[in-house]
Amino acid sequence: MKRYLPLALIFYTIVGCSEKEKTNIDKITFHSIPSFYNGFKLQIDKKSNNIVASIPYEYFLADSISKNTWRFIDSTDLESIKEFLPKEMRFQSKAIDSNSKKLENLLLRLSKFKSYEFPPNDGVTIHLEVENSKKLKTNKTFYSPNKDSEEGKLIMEIYKVISKIFKEETKLEDAIENSQRYFGEEFFIVKSTKPLYVKFLDDNCLELESKIMTLPKAKTIFVDLTNFNKDKDECLEKVIRKRYPKIKWILKTTENYGFAEE
Repeated sequence: MKRYLPLALIFYTIVGCSEKEKTNIDKITFHSIPSFYNGFKLQIDKKSNNIVASIPYEYFLADSISKNTWRFIDSTDLESIKEFLPKEMRFQSKAIDSNSKKLENLLLRLSKFKSYEFPPNDGVTIHLEVENSKKLKTNKTFYSPNKDSEEGKLIMEIYKVISKIFKEETKLEDAIENSQRYFGEEFFIVKSTKPLYVKFLDDNCLELESKIMTLPKAKTIFVDLTNFNKDKDECLEKVIRKRYPKIKWILKTTENYGFAEE
């Protein structure tokens, strides 16, 4: 019995250290920053047991030198107006369910991968920061990971879990979808089959028809274009009408889709 004791001690020491390493983490911060679209930030605070997601308010600060010339506003001016500037949109949830734990584990797994060195011209940038109880931070950055890479698969799963945690927050849902576009994973999201309600994100005309054929049959389709940033007349409406006799549209009020009111 005695000769097995050292092995047992080693085992419990390893387990104890790994558990201690987990409890030492104070904050995990995940940034998803796509080119040309709004991104989002998410932070898990282990002390408060809160998950906070936020979407930045997009604005630009300029100092007019003359009628045709400007420069960036200086830091003194910025500090003097900071409290009056548009604020980011924030969403909060308690880290108490299985999705919250799954998200934490996915983020920690992602933190084990090596950062990418060279950014592309455009795409999506993922930044991850893990802070421990001693305020030491580990930072990793991933530039447009391939969807078939281990990092890409983890990031796509992270998006899905965040969507489940904040499933009632449409603005955050749109921001997550804006990042998902760069992985080429989804042309649309089926919100419901009865009635058939589909939210479109993209419309690659070469592949759209085969994708539409995977949707359930129905007499009527509800087509949500509230996060669709292309011209529906290019091919989207034409392809949908081949399969569905009746289309009901859900549109942004700020966009002109070429409809005339009867």
